Amino acid sequence: MNKARLAVVLVGVLLPYAARLPRGADWIEQYTSGGLSGALFLGGFNAIAWSSILLVSLRYRRPASLLVPAICGFGFLARAHYNLDLASDAQAAIALVFIPIYALPVIAISGAIGYLLDRRLRVRHAAAD
Repeated sequence: MNKARLAVVLVGVLLPYAARLPRGADWIEQYTSGGLSGALFLGGFNAIAWSSILLVSLRYRRPASLLVPAICGFGFLARAHYNLDLASDAQAAIALVFIPIYALPVIAISGAIGYLLDRRLRVRHAAAD
């Protein structure tokens, strides 16, 4: 589980930048042009989402169960960061604050589904023994 949690942290930190790669260098520069303070701002708010996935994982015993909230939560975040054009409006950067907050219900629901999956895997493993 520790390796899976480390992977959640690494993906969570790199996801906003990686989601913008398909649109080219100009889109990546929108996120990197803020320097260290911009990276800390983006990373700090994005930590809301990936830390909630970590929090959900504390109830899991099997790493496979973590795939459900990770795929759903990171999928939501990737789509939002992919579509956010900071050059479109002066207030577009406010979305960087709200994207991780809007991801929380997706992570909570998929975390509950992952928990049910984890329970089922535990029962199957116990029955096999």
